Amino acid sequence: MRRLLPLLLALCMLLAACGTAQAGNVPAAAPEPTQTAEPSPPALSPAPTHPYESLPVYVDGLLTMRGYLRGGAAYLPPEAVCIYYGIGCETLWDSNSFVLRLPGLEAVGRDGEPYITADGRYLYAPDGWFQADGSLYLPADAVERLFGVTVTLAEDGSRADLSGTGYRLLRGGEDYYTRTTQADDLYWLIHIIYSEAHHESLAGQIGVGNVVLNRVASDDFPATIMAVVLDREHTLQFSPVGTGEVAAAPDESAEIAACLCLEGYRTAGDALYFVNPERGDPTWFARTLTPVCTIGHHQFYK
Repeated sequence: MRRLLPLLLALCMLLAACGTAQAGNVPAAAPEPTQTAEPSPPALSPAPTHPYESLPVYVDGLLTMRGYLRGGAAYLPPEAVCIYYGIGCETLWDSNSFVLRLPGLEAVGRDGEPYITADGRYLYAPDGWFQADGSLYLPADAVERLFGVTVTLAEDGSRADLSGTGYRLLRGGEDYYTRTTQADDLYWLIHIIYSEAHHESLAGQIGVGNVVLNRVASDDFPATIMAVVLDREHTLQFSPVGTGEVAAAPDESAEIAACLCLEGYRTAGDALYFVNPERGDPTWFARTLTPVCTIGHHQFYK
């Protein structure tokens, strides 16, 4: 027995070693891969910087497209209008500008410019345009003028109705304003806007032009733009006429403001007078007239 014990112990150790060797030949389970968060896909367009409220748009009573309300104003997608009327169109844009190509017409808007150019004409768009859901959205007024339709926004902002007997695309041409306005009238409108308000915003320049055109339409003033600007029946009406500043060469902004006035845009409503309190005494205006609005340095009255 004493001789067998060492042999039995050696045999046990040999069997244990074999078992360990066999276990070592079994591949260990592969470790689970480390979980990593997948990167988010890049945004297709920047998130709106203003809250947009969805606006259902009906055409001839049928729900046809979706617009948006921004700051209480309606915006519509021109591409959807094209689809409804079967008009071929192409829209190109980036974060700074857009180009809308329609048959015989190209409309262009640039970030920071409060207007849209279209076939040699100007459309006032002080609140700009934007992109959402992969589409371009223009102010309702611009859509109306581009397509010759009417957009009516419900008082509660719950819907907009687009109506009209078909469509009529805007037409102009590079010489549109010189072709449709007397040369003397266009000259004096541009020059009085520049000499009175070249330091003002485009809205303020339009306001000065509004006063001139409102006077032309009034029985209390001369019947042409040139005659209104040069009017001295009671007293000098515009100080730059007296100082000669009215003859100064105007800049492009004054020309654009004059064109927008001729398009019928109004920032000063039915005002017939304006005064800059820093350059003239507003006492008579405030005592005698009804205030309309203030734009920049000018107070407007009727």
